[in-house]
Parts: sequence; structure tokens; C-alpha cells
Amino acid sequence: MVFISRAEPYLGQTISKTWPPFGDIASSDAHRAVIAEARRTVTTVESPFSTTTGVPWILGHPCGTFAANSLPHGFLKAWTKDLSNTRYLPLTIHGQTFLEQPKMLWLLLFALHPAFAAVSVNFQWEKAQLAVNETAASPDIAFGDATGSNATYKGPKCKIGPGDPGWPTVDEWTKLNNTLGGVLLKPRPPGAVCYPGPEYDATLCRYLLTTAPMTRFYAENPINVLTGWAEGSTCDITPFPTGNCSQGGFPAYVVNATKVRHIQLAVNFARNRNLRLVIKNSGHDFAGRSTGAGALSIWTHFLKDFEFIPNHTIDGYKGRVAKVSAGIEAWELMNYMDTYNMTMAVPGGDTVGAYGGWSAGGGHNLLSSSYGHGADQILSFQVVTADGRYRSVTPHQNADLFFAMLGGTYGILTSAIVKAYPATPVIEVPLSFQVGPGFPFGNLSFPPGLNGSSPFPPLNGTFPGNPNFPFPPLNGTFPSNPSFPFPGPGNFSGLRNGTFPGVFSPVTVNDTEIFWEGVWLYQYSAPAVTDIGGTLYSNINKLSNNSYSFTTTFKLPNMTPQQALSLVKPLFQGLGKLGIPVSLPIISQATPTGFVRNGAGGGTGNIYFASRLFPRANWDNTTIYNKTFSAIRATVEAGYNFHGVNFWTPHSVAGFPSNMTAINPTWRRALMHADIYDSQFRGLNGVSAAAVKEGHTRFNDVVDAIRRATPLGGAYYNEADVQEPNWQQTFFGAYYPRLLQIKKARDPWGLFWAPTMPGSEGWKVVMQDALPTQNGPLCQTGWVEGAV
Repeated sequence: MVFISRAEPYLGQTISKTWPPFGDIASSDAHRAVIAEARRTVTTVESPFSTTTGVPWILGHPCGTFAANSLPHGFLKAWTKDLSNTRYLPLTIHGQTFLEQPKMLWLLLFALHPAFAAVSVNFQWEKAQLAVNETAASPDIAFGDATGSNATYKGPKCKIGPGDPGWPTVDEWTKLNNTLGGVLLKPRPPGAVCYPGPEYDATLCRYLLTTAPMTRFYAENPINVLTGWAEGSTCDITPFPTGNCSQGGFPAYVVNATKVRHIQLAVNFARNRNLRLVIKNSGHDFAGRSTGAGALSIWTHFLKDFEFIPNHTIDGYKGRVAKVSAGIEAWELMNYMDTYNMTMAVPGGDTVGAYGGWSAGGGHNLLSSSYGHGADQILSFQVVTADGRYRSVTPHQNADLFFAMLGGTYGILTSAIVKAYPATPVIEVPLSFQVGPGFPFGNLSFPPGLNGSSPFPPLNGTFPGNPNFPFPPLNGTFPSNPSFPFPGPGNFSGLRNGTFPGVFSPVTVNDTEIFWEGVWLYQYSAPAVTDIGGTLYSNINKLSNNSYSFTTTFKLPNMTPQQALSLVKPLFQGLGKLGIPVSLPIISQATPTGFVRNGAGGGTGNIYFASRLFPRANWDNTTIYNKTFSAIRATVEAGYNFHGVNFWTPHSVAGFPSNMTAINPTWRRALMHADIYDSQFRGLNGVSAAAVKEGHTRFNDVVDAIRRATPLGGAYYNEADVQEPNWQQTFFGAYYPRLLQIKKARDPWGLFWAPTMPGSEGWKVVMQDALPTQNGPLCQTGWVEGAV
């Protein structure tokens, strides 16, 4: 027998204050070790009371639902009364017996029994964790203590980068790699093969430009991100390179994480050595949060396990759930939905990682008006925090993290338990019209040399367009392009669709005012669609020859074709009366199955945009609505593309636990999220800094008109201008002070830094670029603590 604890009277008091209390009250490493071992591996707990209490009992279901011989109702009350005068009890775990006090056994039941604790079930790779005894001989990988005297950043003014004093030696990186089991990478930018020098390879460069965007190459590259300017445009993938390729804002090393211990080791090493740390999943990053000069990057892309659980109860939710690893992409979830004949809320872009960055801060989707946003789906998750520890997080366990993780960077999510729903068919209804002829991509100015010629030998006698621009090759195909956060023409969004509208010919009108009256009527009709669970995706573009186009798709869950036609008929008739002769489409019956996807498609781009959440109140008053619409029209007339997503997701739609997270409150009163795209932006290469700054000033002035028209609005920080004014209020609303407080408590070292995230005011990237790129050292600022 092993004696492991003495009485700790405060434990009972803690229980009464925080319920269930398990995550943080195990005050010694011995207690934590027993609890962690039990949570990971216990199948039978033996007790001296087995004849009267129903134990030993079995953890039968893989997500913590117990077999029929589980603890009977009323057991805990009777058991604790019987043990009131007992100081220690034997506890047997896998044949090893411990003497334990009743209060700690009580806590163990909180950890194990679903009636009293959060589900804490790990995938096999999550069981591979860093043990405290492994760190004893290596301070570089020791765990941190966010409550101790060293709970603050005590390094140099700037995070240590390559060439700086204190940068790990080759031997130290090799030692880390050996401890990691060989998953430390030192990748070069993929574009290096396009630049003169020893890495130049014309065949590989041609592949990157022509074939790779239709494969899995970019999705499975360890450092590539889908928005090149945020890195610094130091090694663009281009057939006409200027200058040399440099590592620039790409990370120096990457941990290809396939186990929790990989993440823990990287977190501890970066924190203890004062290195910059970044986290990358799929690379769908429009603000520079997944890259950083000289950083150590944790790549979670290959955390791919999935488990569907048809019936599950946790806190305020009962029903279907799935346990999803952080690296699973939308296309993979869609295939699982077909396999299990169920539906989940997922991103629109096939290669977007679903439960990580997408869900944080919002996560709009085509079922937002029916089932809530991505942030509303998470019931619990597993996370590695800045101290290197692996934690279970629910609305009641580590509740501060549950609140904050959906509103900033507080840890690295490894998996989540999320809601699932009955198979939900979605009917699509397309609508399109334009004024005058016009090339559908507007007034594009092609750099010299990109006029149909190529520096490479032709492929099969043809040159398939130029995929180095933010639209697919114009060769008759239209592959999905997940670097765009909206569905393009013919980009089959894929979730339970009954029709495939493809690239359809818009109705043409000759009067610009009639065109805008039609768009006005469409937007004004949006509440009628969102109130019954529908979501709308629209695009308004300025074309060549001062023409304009409007396209939209109605996403209508759980409707018959007849119901869908009845819903849209008044709008189509109203457009006809205005002089826009659109015809009602033929709609086939939607089915609850889709088609198998493979996640192919996508490449790099240089998209730059801002966004806005439009309050529904702007539709309730005609005068206010007209001012709002005037701001939208002025934006498009100035040459910027406007993409709107209409939904209605109050708490009554989002359900549990939507009132327990830090998603910006504006999402609950918004009727539309809109992206405003700078269609002329082409990155940083070949453009003077003055021109880039002037272009952003002009762009921001236009977006300001929309901000003024929506004073109660906000913005979705995953799709936003990284230079958004007053971003604390715009992205987080009234929650920002609390988020900042939690950030200081959970990450006092500033380890999980990312631009425009809570606490980011304390650091800045020192760089020379015209936009706030990640191509420079991360340094402390003179920010006053507590300032907002």
C-alpha cells in the first residue's frame, strides 16, 4: 500500500464554491497523478462497499456513459454519511492499492462519474502526455506555474530569434527533436523553388502555380498560409520573382504535433527559452496569427480522430454529439456526416479546420439560423494551456477557459465534444442579376508579363491560366478555393444540398437605379428568410465598364421544394415589378446525403478585407435601413466587393451553452456579417510602401461609412482588417475587460500572442512593411497594464 495524502480541510469548502470542482483543487502532484491516471486508464474502481453500492463499476461507454451496474441513485449521499468518521480508505486502481482519505475519494468520483463531472475521454494520442518526472533533468521542458513567483515574462525586451544571444544551439534543437520523437521540422517556404539560387526548380515552381492549387499540397504544407502579405511577401509563389526568397515571417521550426506531449514539449520549450510561439492548423489565416518570424510553430493539422456518439448528456445538453480532433477539416466532417447520417455545423470552405480557429469568435455557417454558429456547438474541449498542462474544459470545469477560449488565444485545443443533429437536407435557391455587360472580376490590372504568356513550358499544349491571383484558373474548371471565406459561383458548399446551381447566367437590366432597387429589396427581405432558419450568401461586385453584378444563394434547411418556392416567390415577383425579369428556378428535392469529398483545392492569395456585423435593428426602421444601404452601395461604387451573409442567431437559436462563452454579443443581435474586399490589392511585392498605405487609407475611409451606419455593430475577428480601429470593442464588445483579466491569469508570460487578441497590446512586431506583417521580432511595448 502507498500512503499518498493527509487531510486538507479546505477541499470541502472548495467543493461548495465550484461545482464540479475537479480541475484545479487537486493541490498536490500526487493527487493530480492519481486523478490523471484514473481519467486516462481506469476501467474498474474497487471499493470496500461493493456489495451495497453497486461498485465495482465500469467506464463502459467511450465518452463516459456507464454500464448498468453503475452507481445507484442516492449512493453518494449515503456513502459520505457512512464515511464521516473514517480517515482513510483503500483505493485500488489497476491492481495498485492506495490509502486515501474519503474527501479525495469523493473528488475521484467527481472526476469519474458522469453525474458529477465533465466527460473527460481522450483519444489514444491524447493519452500520450508529458510526465513531470520527464522534466526533472531538463529545465527547458519544465512545466510552468501561472500562480507562482515566476508567473511573468522575464526575458529580454524582444522574444529571442535566430542569431540572437540565447537562441538554442543546433545540439539543443537536436535534443528537443529527440525528446519529441523526431517530429521537429525546419521547412523552407514552398516558393523558394521559384527564385534564382540553389533551390530553384522550374518544374516544381510550375507545379505550385498550376497543379498544386487543385491538390492537397497547400493544405498539408507545414508553414504555408493562405494570405501571403501577412507573412511579409518574402517568398511569394510567382513565375516572375523579384529579389531573393527569405524565411521572412515564416517560422524557423515546426513541431508536427500528433500527440499531446508534442504540444506540451513545444509550449514548455518556447516559454522557458523565451521564444516566439505560433499555432497553425490549416493555414486559413487572414491576419497573420499562424505565422511569425523566427518562431517555433505547433502544427496541429494531423490531429485527425473522430467519434460519433448517438446519445449523450452533458450539463445542459442531451442528444447527438461528436468528439472531433483539432485537425479535422470541413470536408472530412462532411464525409462523416454522410457515414453516420447526421448533420453538424461546419465551415463553408472544405479545408478549413472546423473546431479551432473557425469556431473561436463566431464561426458563421449555412446552418447558423437553425443550429447556431460554430462557437455555439462546443460542449467541452481538451486544451494545453500556457503552463504546459493538459486540461479538460467545460462550462463548469475550468469555466474561465470555457468562456475565454471562444474569444481569444488562451491555449491549444486538441479536441472538442460538439453538437450533432438529425440529417438535415438543405435546399439551395440561386438568384442573379446585373446591370450592363462586364467582365465578372472587375477592372483587374495585370502586372507586366502576365498577359497569357508563361516562363515555363506549356502543360499538354495549353497554359491553364494564372492561379497566382485570388481567383481560380480560367480554363473551364472552377475548383473550390478555400482561401476565400465565401462560396464562389459554382463552389458547391456541400452540406445537404439538393441542387447544384453552377455558374449561371444572370438576368441583365439596363438601368443602374433599377439594379440597386433590386438589391435593396433583396436585403430588406432577409429577415423573412432567417427567421425560419435560412441563411443567405450574396455578393455585389463592380465590374468592368462601370457595370455591377449581384448574386445570391438561399440556403433553406428542412424545407420541401414547394415550401422553398413559396418563401422566395414574393421576392422574385417584386423584382419583376421593378423591371428585373427573374424567373422562379426549378428546385429538386433535397436529400440528406451529399457526395464523398477529398479536400483537394486551394492555394495562396493576397486577399485584404474588413468586415462588419450589421445589427438587425438597422432593418427595423426604414430611415436607418436606407442609410445603411446607402453605405453599402457607396462601398461597391468605390470599387470594393461586398459579400454578405444573412442569419439570425439569438440565444434561443444557439441554445446551450451560448450564454457562457465570450463570443461577441453583437453576434446575437446581428442580421448580417459582411466582408468588404479590396479587389485591387495585390500584396506587397512590386508596390511601394506609400502606395500600399494610401490604398489602405482609402479603403478604411469607405469602411468607416459602414461603421458609422452601424454604431451598435461589431466585427468577426477571423475575417477582419488587422488594423481595425478600436478593435477591442469591435471584436469582443463588453467582454474585453474580463477576457484581458483571464489572459493575465492564464498566460502571464504572453506566450500565446497573436495580433488583435486580448492582451496583444503588450507586444508588437517590429517591421518595416507597409502593412502590419509578422516579418520582424516580437517585442514588448510601453503598454500600461490594465489599459483597454
